[in-house]
Formats: sequence, structure tokens, C-alpha cells
Amino acid sequence: MGIRSRSTAVAAISAVALAGAASPALAQKRTITVTTPKSSPFAFTGMPRTLKAGRYTFRYVNNSGIGHNLVFLKSKSTPRRGTPIFSSGSRTVTVTLKKGTARYVCTPHAAGMKGSIRVT
Repeated sequence: MGIRSRSTAVAAISAVALAGAASPALAQKRTITVTTPKSSPFAFTGMPRTLKAGRYTFRYVNNSGIGHNLVFLKSKSTPRRGTPIFSSGSRTVTVTLKKGTARYVCTPHAAGMKGSIRVT
């Protein structure tokens, strides 16, 4: 393969790689907004069911007027990382999710405000 054809081949491969990297279907959103709306004051809405392993920032918006937080658990009951308890506005928590199951909870309302994300 000559220099000219090798350069053409490299350029073609690079163009395909860049097109794939820029594709919105292949990209995973790394900031996720989760809400507790006034109409459902004891629920998390917008939480994904499945995510790929990696680092994510969760922006938790509490519109309920009730004190809530969003805490990711290290085990079934041990907190790993979370927001403080607050009744309005938003806070963020950044976590690194590993393959398996990521559990989350609102600690003041753990009986009903909890869930899990399948991490692939």
C-alpha cells in the first residue's frame, strides 16, 4: 500500500470513528435530572432504569416543599453519597456507578422513596 492510499485509508477510518463518537444515539447523557414534583411529593421522577457503568452527576430538583434528599447507597442500607435534605430548589450529587445494581433512597422517607438502577 502506497503512502497516498494509506493516508486515504486512515482518513476514512478516522471519519467513521468521529461520526460514531458524535452520534447522539451512541452518546450517554452524563448529567441526569431527577425531580420530586409538587403533584407527587413522595416520588422520584426521571430516574433512569438502566445506565452504563461510569461517572454521572444527578441534579435533584425538589419542587414538593417537603424535606427530601437523594442518596446513593453503598450497600442496602449504608449511604455512599448524596445531597443534603432540602425542601425546594436543586442540589447535585456525582457518583461513579459500577456494573450491577445502584440503589438510591430519600433517607427521611426510605419506606417509599427508593429505587434501583441496573448498571451495565
